[in-house]
Amino acid sequence: MSTIHTVAKLIGLTSAAWLSGNISALSLISVPAVATVKAESKLSNGLAVRIWEQNYELGKSQNPLIALTSATSLGFLAWSLRGLRSVSVVGLRPTPLFAIAALSTFGLMPFTVAFMMATNNKLLKYAEKAKKDDLAVTETEDVDGLLKRWTFLNGIRGLFPLAGAVAAGIAIVA
Repeated sequence: MSTIHTVAKLIGLTSAAWLSGNISALSLISVPAVATVKAESKLSNGLAVRIWEQNYELGKSQNPLIALTSATSLGFLAWSLRGLRSVSVVGLRPTPLFAIAALSTFGLMPFTVAFMMATNNKLLKYAEKAKKDDLAVTETEDVDGLLKRWTFLNGIRGLFPLAGAVAAGIAIVA
């Protein structure tokens, strides 16, 4: 195995695993914490969506590049190792496992566009209103529902790179 393959394996696997943890932490820790403080201490809708927006913007600034880097590394491995005939512990050759890993990791992007953008856009609209101190108290149910929906969908989204990391890990130990 060449150095380039070793580096690609390290980058592909670790970046997919890191990405899954980064995304999942928002659904498991950050946004639920905002929802809890909002419910217990009367945190305003405006502040809640502004905090969500900061998480969103930070994730948007780093996660697509990490996903692309991981998927590219794993895709490279699928392509460049296609001649290997070894079989993994699950009965598959490394090439399809690396392909599954690349597609799974990259899959969070179309999932985001297809299933999350409407929720993201509504929350971003509320965040813009909040910047103008224009968020009405009567929108509480809508904000609460959107945050719950986003948390659920984002939790699903975090499983894509996790599946990629698992597939890559199996391919690596094959």
